[in-house]
Amino acid sequence: MPLYLESRIVSRKTPRDGKLEISAVSASVLMPFGERLEAQWSGRSAPATVVTMSCTCKGGPGEHEHFFIQSEVLMSMEPESSVALSMDEALGRLTVTPAP
Repeated sequence: MPLYLESRIVSRKTPRDGKLEISAVSASVLMPFGERLEAQWSGRSAPATVVTMSCTCKGGPGEHEHFFIQSEVLMSMEPESSVALSMDEALGRLTVTPAP
């Protein structure tokens, strides 16, 4: 049974770079899969990676990290749409679906 991770709003940058921001908790679930990680969106699947970015956001808590899932299949997402992320740990597959 897939493990629900979280819901997110797709950023305006996601269609350009294939990166969807995720929480640190979701990143900790996905990172152990390494090169076996696969993302599925809109009937397509492709390899995926967890990417980190050091940041000092304006008004943020000082230097910290942002986490992203990156895959070419995420480049077809609609900015500002809401999506849900679920992980099938047996298959190493992150499934992204439109959130209700």
